Amino acid sequence: GLSTVRLGPEDNLTSVDLTQPWALLCAGAFEEDIDTIKHARTLPVPPQVVCAVAAGVHEFGQALDDPRGVYGIGQWFPGTTPAPHLGLDEPTFLHTYRERAGVLPDYPAVQAVAAATIATHCATTTATTTRQALWQTAANLETTTLFGAFKIDPHTGTQLGHQPALTRWDSTGPTPL
Repeated sequence: GLSTVRLGPEDNLTSVDLTQPWALLCAGAFEEDIDTIKHARTLPVPPQVVCAVAAGVHEFGQALDDPRGVYGIGQWFPGTTPAPHLGLDEPTFLHTYRERAGVLPDYPAVQAVAAATIATHCATTTATTTRQALWQTAANLETTTLFGAFKIDPHTGTQLGHQPALTRWDSTGPTPL
């Protein structure tokens, strides 16, 4: 029942009739989301609600002058993942990373640890590192890591198991919902 307009990076928001209240959902590259939100906020009728994939990471707060009220969506946000079946739990990883690096890990660091956890599990399970054996094991795997649920379509590799994490930015930063 919602009227929608789908625009790509080459399209311009000003080409759409935005005289009525509207909401913006961005799902582009980080920089594209930031640029789109900045532009949308300068329009005569800015969006009433903004949700962006880019707002699901801490860097969003530095990239936008005022991120308050923006919803973010991603695959992971600190404090939203239950204890994993494979690999380190989130509190242990966050503590160890901060202890060694002096800062909390960013989203890609957590992705990388989850990928390494899956890869190590598959190599250990198959006792080999051949591409076909690793793929077969990964394609049949349904588990969780500190990044969340893991399950893929064995034919396409599309992620099936993850649950999105929704956040909303306020004056103290992003808060999970």
